[in-house]
Amino acid sequence: MGDNRLNVVKAMALGTSIATTLAILVGGGYLLGKYLDQRWETQPWFQLLFILVGLVFGGSYVVVSLRKLGMTDDKK
Repeated sequence: MGDNRLNVVKAMALGTSIATTLAILVGGGYLLGKYLDQRWETQPWFQLLFILVGLVFGGSYVVVSLRKLGMTDDKK
């Protein structure tokens, strides 16, 4: 039972980490793009660009994190 509980906590921590990282990357891209658009009057191009960049980096983070989780679970 203790091992199962550890797996649940580990999965919850990973899920929280992924959600937080995605929110920060996409939100940061939005804010940076909004700032640059206002500064150079290019709305909405930088917002869209940096949101997409945040999504790409977030997606790659999800893939790397899930692969790490799979590697650690397979070693048991």
